[in-house]
Amino acid sequence: MNQMANYKKKIKVYKDFPIKGVEYLDINPIYRDSKLRSKLVKDCITTIEPISDCFDYIGVIESRGFLLGSILADKLDKGIILLRSKPGRLPGKTKVVKHTLEYGESQMEVQVGKGNILIFDDVLATGGTCKGAIEVLQKAGYTPMSALFPVEITSFKAKLPIVYKSIIKY
Repeated sequence: MNQMANYKKKIKVYKDFPIKGVEYLDINPIYRDSKLRSKLVKDCITTIEPISDCFDYIGVIESRGFLLGSILADKLDKGIILLRSKPGRLPGKTKVVKHTLEYGESQMEVQVGKGNILIFDDVLATGGTCKGAIEVLQKAGYTPMSALFPVEITSFKAKLPIVYKSIIKY
């Protein structure tokens, strides 16, 4: 069995979550399996290692991007930039943008700074969240260079203005 099949065997699909008509891919079972989680981290590192000199920070998107993104930052010796969706959770000078999700609207906030960023989130669907991250990072003074997603739902055919990679494709 190939590695993608191993991952997909663990991922659970919930129909009509968080709203009717959405199929939610739950990758928490991979996080619970320490061996499979470690394999996913290695696959992510292998995917982005060739460009790791091109970014200073990993921009982790709340909240599911925080988990593996933090592990990757640690293993690659990179800083972390928090991209928060809950308002007022970051101190100091921040920038905020509103963006569209496949099932509604949200916002994203980040502290002002400088540096090249690899954006990390758990799933790429329509690309709305990543586009929001790109916009808010640029407003805050950063340069988004690329993005990485453990899971991509290819049927949405997301088009992003930066290069991205994904590990598991649906």
